Amino acid sequence: MLRHTWPHKLAGALITAYIVTFAWLALMRHASFDSEGFDLGVYDQVTWNTLHGRPFFYTSTGQPLLHLSNHASFILLLLAPFYLFHSGPETLLVLQAAAVGLGGLPLFWLAREKLGSQIAGLSVLGAYLLFPPLQVALLSDFHPPVLAVCFLNYAFYFLERRRALPCLLFAVLAMMCKEQIPLVVVTLGLYALLIRRFWRLGVVLVGFGAAWFLAVMYVVIPAFSVTGSHIFLEYYAWLGSTPLEIVVRVLTQPGIVLVALEQPVRLNHLHDLLVPWAGLPLVGLPALLIGLPAFGVNLLSANPAMHDATRGHYSADMTPWLAWGALFGIYYLVKAIERVWPGAGRAATWGVSGLLLTVALVWHTWYGYAPLALDAPRWQIDAHDQLAQRFLQQIPPDATVAAQGDLYPHVSGRKIAYHLPDVNDAEYVWVDVAASSQTMHPNDLKRIVDNLLRSGEFGVQDAADGYLLLRRGLRERELPDAFYDFARVTAPAPQYVVQVDFGARLRLLGFDILDDPRRGETAVRFYWQPLQSIERKVYLYPFFLNARGEIVEDTRQRPMITQLWYPPRRWRVSETVTTTTLPWALGERWSLGIGVLERTSDWGDLSARLAVDKAVVPPDSPLEGRVMERGTWVRLVTFERQGRSLKVLSPGRTTESPSHPLRAELGGQMRLLGYDLAPLPARSGDELTVTLTWQAATAMGLDYTIFVHLLDMDGDKVAQHDGRPWDGVPLPTSSWREGEVLRDVHVLTLPADLPPGVYQLQLGAYYWPTGDRLPVVEDGRVVGDAIRLEGIVVE
Repeated sequence: MLRHTWPHKLAGALITAYIVTFAWLALMRHASFDSEGFDLGVYDQVTWNTLHGRPFFYTSTGQPLLHLSNHASFILLLLAPFYLFHSGPETLLVLQAAAVGLGGLPLFWLAREKLGSQIAGLSVLGAYLLFPPLQVALLSDFHPPVLAVCFLNYAFYFLERRRALPCLLFAVLAMMCKEQIPLVVVTLGLYALLIRRFWRLGVVLVGFGAAWFLAVMYVVIPAFSVTGSHIFLEYYAWLGSTPLEIVVRVLTQPGIVLVALEQPVRLNHLHDLLVPWAGLPLVGLPALLIGLPAFGVNLLSANPAMHDATRGHYSADMTPWLAWGALFGIYYLVKAIERVWPGAGRAATWGVSGLLLTVALVWHTWYGYAPLALDAPRWQIDAHDQLAQRFLQQIPPDATVAAQGDLYPHVSGRKIAYHLPDVNDAEYVWVDVAASSQTMHPNDLKRIVDNLLRSGEFGVQDAADGYLLLRRGLRERELPDAFYDFARVTAPAPQYVVQVDFGARLRLLGFDILDDPRRGETAVRFYWQPLQSIERKVYLYPFFLNARGEIVEDTRQRPMITQLWYPPRRWRVSETVTTTTLPWALGERWSLGIGVLERTSDWGDLSARLAVDKAVVPPDSPLEGRVMERGTWVRLVTFERQGRSLKVLSPGRTTESPSHPLRAELGGQMRLLGYDLAPLPARSGDELTVTLTWQAATAMGLDYTIFVHLLDMDGDKVAQHDGRPWDGVPLPTSSWREGEVLRDVHVLTLPADLPPGVYQLQLGAYYWPTGDRLPVVEDGRVVGDAIRLEGIVVE
């Protein structure tokens, strides 16, 4: 008996652990104010109003509407009674996790029966529970289509067991989740007709699904929509203007669909869906094809978020058909192996199901969201989050309120709640300017608050640490000093320590790198101290550069929150203030620069930049701290993204001795200590890399251009490279510190028709505006204007 029960107990334990884990993670995400008004707050308000006799009523978008104007999620009628046990979005998050976890049971049951192996059943269940797109859906607020995963799994299971009534019941529950699900029920019915020859059920599913789809898309949603049609049809405007026209065109003109699917972003989406299942769904094609409507809704959309399986909820309703496709993929593969090697079925079942579980586990390790993953998300409730309760207690439960995105789900359980920027007739407005994720542009939020205070209709009821609660009818307009605590640090401990003084007014103490490897986005938190009272307007100017030294991102379009609300002229001399850039995708290699402007935010105005008085980095630090452009800014560090991490580079810095040492001085400014060449021997058409090792003889005030020329035996140039010193990023000579040794790389492209022979390299430096070369000095005498190196053999 134990032999038959332990797999069931293990399956139950895995599902229970899954539900507990993702319910807890979702609750922690919400409690730490990382959930969003769209969509968790929306569904919370709709569910709350449904329970209180106003089915589907919500005001999140700024006007009283029924949610049926957007989505036909009738399932909320069945969820509303759960609010009797706990009224709040936490209920929706727990129910969602429970539904997805329990949706694994029919997979385990059918896999165990179909494959004749308890191990295989556990493997399929394990792959389902490890599937990252389903996990991220549970951590992306609440969405009814995620519930459909559970219902569709049971519907398919009962179809396979030829139990019509339970299959139909779960199909109806699935269709209640969202308007596109009935199309999946239609293909489920076609599967019943064509593959399982279950005629009666197949006809009912096809007919019922088609009728439901037409009813919600042509009757229900248009009846409540402010535009008279489904607002999200614009994602498919390139296929048609009506739901039926879109479906017909997809079915009758598959060529245009195939062209769209060839786009890299869509191919990558399919890759991220199929690889965790070891490609097995392609073998179990009939089951996979049931999900064609779900795949089509995502892949044919013009919304790029729907082509990303690594974030959001959009890939969730494709999961059942990937899972069932993988199950039948194992079944078909085992049958094929048995035809070739009779008696190998059991070993083949274990081998293929073991492969599935191994691939799923490896993929989850790198890309999953459970605690076992390498980059698993973690949420903590900090002091700032706890402070929010003070403000929530001041908002009466029946008051009309407007709040920004991450606060909205915490106040949405009421009849009237607006999502900023909509304020309308709200009695209270609650914002958090220090929110870790901004759901609206910081400038817009600042403008809304300023306008409300200037209007005279609202006053400050409470403010602290970036939280601000406004109440209609109050007279207080000034923000208390405690409001600015979000920008202050009492015990600064920057990740990267540096000391940069600007104009004897401001000191930069260091910075932190806040990197999100999943999104490939990075923010930087800076630590500042005012050295004196700042009377005039000062603009902090961090920026990011590419390998060519060009600015690719600054804070003009995405300003730092602190600078908006607590500008430097308000800072006290005794305090440390942090400013943080908004996250941005900066590329594979980038450098961080920092400067300070006075009176203006125009970086092109060189005269407005505060001079860099000092730039000091610790001796063992990988930071550059390189003063640039006539002492007006500092390049702090250069990073290169390597997989999921950022590696600090030290461009130019070298402790290695060159392969060809020498000592040649150029005009008392710099010394050439040696060079390296690669490849040797060189060949025509090759790129010849010349690496020079320099030492700064003094602190230079000018930027010199280095020239490297390849001459033939007649002294004619056959290849050359002129440019600033460079080692992955520019190393202008005006930034060199006296005595430092630097690596400088130049690449010469040899002509394809260059004859074999011996050639000579000559190099030197010149000042580009005048063309004057630095003289080569030996024993105090000028011996020329170029250094000549040994001959180079070209084969």
